[in-house]
Amino acid sequence: MDKIRNISILDYTYPLSDERIASYALSDRDHSRLLIWNNGVISDDKFYNLPNSLPAGSMLVFNNTRVIRARLFFKRLTGAKIEIFCLEPKQPGDYALSFSQTKSCRWKCIVGNLKKWKDEVLVQQLGDFRQGAKFTGREEKIAAQ
Repeated sequence: MDKIRNISILDYTYPLSDERIASYALSDRDHSRLLIWNNGVISDDKFYNLPNSLPAGSMLVFNNTRVIRARLFFKRLTGAKIEIFCLEPKQPGDYALSFSQTKSCRWKCIVGNLKKWKDEVLVQQLGDFRQGAKFTGREEKIAAQ
């Protein structure tokens, strides 16, 4: 059995400028860039070439999670900016059920600039949706402080 070595988060900390991060997925998803590490040598290729880089007998584990628009920005009439970062659904507690709601749902959130948010309801139009996001924050503000 391989000896488990100590892992430090600093090993995974590095500067990465915004222009190096993809904002949108490519239309041909398999044409995305693939970072390859092979015995200390780092190179890159296209994702469709992944089978050429895997040793025989390798096992692939697929992650079918979806990225959600979890960071919402609001601007109060006073000009104050409020940021709400949605962590996980609270009621209903299941992501699929929460995403399929047409009226309301509750999420566990982190609120940025909380001191500037008074008692008003924050509203934001979300893309092509007919209704926007609304946050009352009464229950959540107590938990976030």
